[in-house]
Amino acid sequence: MLSVRKSAGLLLLVALLTLFQPVRQAAATYPTTADPTTADPTTADPTTADPTTADLTATDLTATDLTATDLTATDVSFTSDGRTLHGTLLAPAGARGLPAMVLVAGSGGTSRTEYRPEAEAFARAGVVTLVYDKRAGYSRATTSFDDLATDALAALDLLRRRPEVDPRQAGLWGHSQGGWVVPLAAARADAVAFVVTVGASALRPDRTQLWSNRAHLAHTGVAERLIDPIGTRLSRVLMAAGLFGDTGNDPVANLVRVRRPLLAVFAEHDRSTAPGESLAIFRQALQRGGHGHYALKVVRDADHDLRASHDGFTRGSGFAPGYVDTVASWVKGLAAGPPAVSADPPPAQPFASRPVAAPAWHESPVLHVAVFAAMLAAFACYGIGGAVRRVRGRAGDDRGTVVRWAPRVVAAGGTAVLVGTLLYLGSVVMTGATEVDAAVLGRPPWWLALQLLTALTVVAGVVSAFGARRSGFRRGGFRRGVLLSGALLLVPWAAYWGLLTP
Repeated sequence: MLSVRKSAGLLLLVALLTLFQPVRQAAATYPTTADPTTADPTTADPTTADPTTADLTATDLTATDLTATDLTATDVSFTSDGRTLHGTLLAPAGARGLPAMVLVAGSGGTSRTEYRPEAEAFARAGVVTLVYDKRAGYSRATTSFDDLATDALAALDLLRRRPEVDPRQAGLWGHSQGGWVVPLAAARADAVAFVVTVGASALRPDRTQLWSNRAHLAHTGVAERLIDPIGTRLSRVLMAAGLFGDTGNDPVANLVRVRRPLLAVFAEHDRSTAPGESLAIFRQALQRGGHGHYALKVVRDADHDLRASHDGFTRGSGFAPGYVDTVASWVKGLAAGPPAVSADPPPAQPFASRPVAAPAWHESPVLHVAVFAAMLAAFACYGIGGAVRRVRGRAGDDRGTVVRWAPRVVAAGGTAVLVGTLLYLGSVVMTGATEVDAAVLGRPPWWLALQLLTALTVVAGVVSAFGARRSGFRRGGFRRGVLLSGALLLVPWAAYWGLLTP
């Protein structure tokens, strides 16, 4: 059975997922050439896919004489951990025996179409690629890296059996979250010929994400005193509930265990992972493990996705110059033998990451869900009670205009503050603060609106309390008392979440 703490966290997470739709949209779908043995997943046997496709020509290409620009796209399926996953293999037309790699997506990517540009670019450069949809039921909050590594190895097994591929030169490529997954997979299986990480972090996932939130909020112009309430506190509550991804994963331990040639590509202006710290830690971990065949490269003027960018926040067109060639050349060069060690200087970071302290008592998900539910019930009780009184034909509360309307403002305003805060902070967690694109008076516009509404609700609560004291709670005493209890709870709650921070 789930613990009370995790149950409370799941309740909070379900509320966020219900109220907030993911903002990242899948890339456009590209036409593919279906593999006749795997196009219908209900009848195909993913372990016995026919390796031929109609687009192969009579003349086979090799890595050394490849000049064609036309690609074949073959839909494939494979089984992992009892699940059927679907993907697309991209290769130069007529290719045989080329180096190849499975592309393992970041946390935001669930569909193979999102990494189709990378897959096509590498295939045109002479490296066969396999992109696949993440397993059904994938959740950034609860799916473990072990599960994702199992899927990556299953995809690699299929890739190694394709005629377009030299199985001795088939490896794993991982972006962002995939950069944590592929070293773990490589440490588990000798079949991985090489490892490529792109935009990977050598820090734990929780520390990485909080650094990223801080980077995006600071760039937008959010005041330092508000970055913690907006950018970290809900994340820490979810961490306490065990619903913030695989925070127990130790990337350093995985890197120490890698024995295959490894290329780590870091973006100069990565604002989702700490590139300077990560490159330095990668080098230390690989040296500690006695690794003698790695390359640590920095791509200039690139953002986290290795697209052209001068600051990591605004994006130009296409991949950053040199990125695709850096990866493809390194992979194809492995045919000549293991590469020598090389490492670029670490890129500059706007600030260092911070260790993530253990959750405090007031960050308990049980406590937060209980307080939230109590306030919501208190505000709803006033409105429902008023409706019942009107149905029964009873007179309203005090006739004084201000005193009469103040409780209504508390009930409506308090409800709006609670729901609005949950929605807004939920969007920050789910988008990594990347959608916070403006600041007014050192705070996002929506946060400023929530702060003003909170102040109005608190003032209305004070007026309601004075009105109730003057009338001696003679009219609607119970429901007004419940309402004022909710308003009293709102003050420390709002202070904790930064809604009362000037």
